[in-house]
Amino acid sequence: MIGPEDRLWAGSAKTFLFTYCNAVPIPDDDDEKIDATEEICLAQLQKHIDDLDKDVVAIRFSDPDGPITISTSRDDDETVYPNCYLPSQLHLPFPVKTIRFDCLTELDRISPQVDLVSYAGIRTAGGVAVDTKAVFKYWFMFNGMYRNWPELQLWARLPRDHPHIVPFDAIVLDHVRGRVIGFTNAYIPGGTLFHSNATVRPSRLAWFQQLLSVVDDLNYRYGIMHQDIAARNLVIDEKDNLRIFGFDFSGRINHNCNPDRDDRKGVIFTLYEIITLDGHYRQVPHAEQSAEALLLHQWEKHPDVKLDSEVHEFRKVLDYWLEKRKTREYKKADTWLQWPLMPPPLLRPELVYGLDGSVTGTEMRPAAVLMRRNLIKLGELYMNWERPASYRLRDVLKKQGLEKEADVSTTATTQSVEKAHEFY
Repeated sequence: MIGPEDRLWAGSAKTFLFTYCNAVPIPDDDDEKIDATEEICLAQLQKHIDDLDKDVVAIRFSDPDGPITISTSRDDDETVYPNCYLPSQLHLPFPVKTIRFDCLTELDRISPQVDLVSYAGIRTAGGVAVDTKAVFKYWFMFNGMYRNWPELQLWARLPRDHPHIVPFDAIVLDHVRGRVIGFTNAYIPGGTLFHSNATVRPSRLAWFQQLLSVVDDLNYRYGIMHQDIAARNLVIDEKDNLRIFGFDFSGRINHNCNPDRDDRKGVIFTLYEIITLDGHYRQVPHAEQSAEALLLHQWEKHPDVKLDSEVHEFRKVLDYWLEKRKTREYKKADTWLQWPLMPPPLLRPELVYGLDGSVTGTEMRPAAVLMRRNLIKLGELYMNWERPASYRLRDVLKKQGLEKEADVSTTATTQSVEKAHEFY
């Protein structure tokens, strides 16, 4: 289940209107006071959110400890939607499975904009459809599209049969306009190699060797720098093979990579963290993280960590890999992945206003963001993103008879992702 600190996270998306009637105006350039004001607003929302009806769109208050007034008026509705693209605009060179949003059943809320879902699978020879579990990654804000566009493009183009990459699953379309709102990847139960699992099951030397192999494949065969190698992005499948996922920071080599997030560096820190459970190096900016300095230190295994080989055996494999990498260069090949840039915003009808503020008509304009209150005025269809609060999700699943299924699927998942943003 998503942590309470992320429950109200919305990135830069507008989903609610706050009016804090402070008697003392805050200067536009006073960042400290602006941050303090935002904390007051969030505290008010946290205090009242469970008592608000689902149609409330705005809160007004003047005293942080005083009463609030609410609004359900569409004039106060600040909700925006990204003007998402058509599936054809992805320009994928092969067919890809698509799923409608209303065909997904939410089983758990893993992290901001990441859910565990299920959907009806393909019927077997006996006529029985087995539900498919998947991880659904989506965006409800426009700048989220910028970040998820390359991840979708990259992941969809990686081979589905690679033994050490979590397979891409499907593109998710909204069920109103048929636009791309996200994608799913295969769900692999059992949790990641993040802290909790390092003390439960022995970390195998073979898994580390598989990590080195898949990193080499990504870098040299596919021309991709993962740029977020970490235990939280590594899972072990049912065949006891390590698989990597989480390509939201990835980029094409010699195109848009950050040298401070180099995969060589990521591998070093990841092994160090698995062995020592020491993550303090991840708490500083990437530019200040020195993998070379870390290699000079003796790594002491945390007493709670289980390994199937001695620490020096892991270091021996790492050192050999690092030396071998010094002799290899990145040479562009036909197998290197390429994908198109995100297209310009699509045309959408927009309201045209006169000098007196009244609506005088409509006009087709490129629009990256759509405001819900304007869509309603235009009579345009839109998809409702509203859903049960995270703490009420279990009750919803219970009514649907899916509570046990969700419990089995999410126990290990939530253990390993509840601190997923700690080392970004």
